Amino acid sequence: MILPFMKENIKWSKTPFSGVEFCWLSEKTENGRTAILKFDDHAELPLHNHPGWEQIYVLEGRLQINLEIYAENDFVLIEGKTDHSILALEPSKYITISQMEGVKIIE
Repeated sequence: MILPFMKENIKWSKTPFSGVEFCWLSEKTENGRTAILKFDDHAELPLHNHPGWEQIYVLEGRLQINLEIYAENDFVLIEGKTDHSILALEPSKYITISQMEGVKIIE
């Protein structure tokens, strides 16, 4: 089966974090999830982790993930249960693919 997703179908949803929005590309929880995240300048996701791995591909902008800086066309693989935060150093977008559903915010 082919499930097309065209750019004109993108519907941004707010997150609990100021300046961060997302759009689901796939929500099949048994096979993980895929989304695009969009960050305003200096928007941030706080320290968190996921039960399985997370893959990030930067579409535009620059992101700081923990102490490393990533830019357009960079790829990051974050192992499951690895604490990480994400800060946009400028307006940014990335695709995220997670192995399984779930996120735990570290207080």
